[in-house]
Amino acid sequence: AFAVEPVISKIAFGSCANQNEPQPILDRVTHGNADLFIYLGDNIYGDTQDMDVLRTKYQILGKRPEYQRMKASTKIIATWDDHDFGVDDGGREYRRKEESKELFLEFFDEPKRSPRRQHPGIYTSYEYGPKDKRVQVILLDLRTFRSRLKRSGRRPSIPHAGPYTPDASEDA
Repeated sequence: AFAVEPVISKIAFGSCANQNEPQPILDRVTHGNADLFIYLGDNIYGDTQDMDVLRTKYQILGKRPEYQRMKASTKIIATWDDHDFGVDDGGREYRRKEESKELFLEFFDEPKRSPRRQHPGIYTSYEYGPKDKRVQVILLDLRTFRSRLKRSGRRPSIPHAGPYTPDASEDA
């Protein structure tokens, strides 16, 4: 006998979720019968150098009833952005990125033998479904290797753009 891979026909996405606040969108995912949910980053607001604090914030998300309901019915995969990476607008200069990575992969049930655990950063790809209906999901890591942001020293002309300026250095 062989296992038949299920077809992935409904994918839901989410991001920017404060673990301390209700997340009714997760129940919408569950009730909508999504086959796959992809966290796109800022899955929690960790923003800390203290890995016990970061772990606790993941635990708060994990205990939310709406998260538990979604996890029971829907495959979940994730990548991170700055707040779950550990520091607002952070990049490769963040000193705790390896510890943060381990907590992230542990929380999202990444298998111990996953290639994702064998290289720096958390980028990866997954394939789902039978050969004739295969879906490939590529998750990027826009934090681990990113250079420090270059500050402009002035208020942004574009709302919510942040006080940054382009960095044309070869190391950026």
